[in-house]
Amino acid sequence: MRPPSAGRPRTARRRSAALLTLTALLPLAPACGGHDDDHYRVPARAVRDGEHPLPYREVTDGHIAFAAIGLSSGLTTITGSHADLPSRLGGFARVRMLAENRYATFHKIDLDRQLLVTSRGAYPPDVNAMRVKRQPTDIELGSHDRLEFDLMYDIPKDARITALRLYADPTDELGVPLQHDPGAELPLR
Repeated sequence: MRPPSAGRPRTARRRSAALLTLTALLPLAPACGGHDDDHYRVPARAVRDGEHPLPYREVTDGHIAFAAIGLSSGLTTITGSHADLPSRLGGFARVRMLAENRYATFHKIDLDRQLLVTSRGAYPPDVNAMRVKRQPTDIELGSHDRLEFDLMYDIPKDARITALRLYADPTDELGVPLQHDPGAELPLR
């Protein structure tokens, strides 16, 4: 039998060595797998001039997911590469959108149907503003694709923006359009 060593007891030294080893290996844990491996790591982007980021909220209509990620309002004139357009009603509102197709097939969405709900009523996108800002009036998403785009609205100056009413023209699993599309309401405030 050995005599006890001077200084710290053997179990305390082992504990310290194990703790040091664990501390050294801890930064490597994310690289070894875990719950973050099932998410894309997309870099953050700055919002555009005059735009306010919105909290991420997702709504679905059928198997199409929508999220509004940015909002600009009170724009009295918009400028494109080929024209300037003054607001007819008081001010433009621009909503930066994400749409994701969770169908296993292509899916077409009519952007002219997407309504901006305000304290003064609901408004469809302004076709001229959409053209000046070179935004599509419909989109076709491939299977499990995601797309960002802007929706441009001309609304009265005193209208308070509350939500978007979004329509994706949902279909059944065979691609047959459903008879009644109630849409989905996405709060903006």
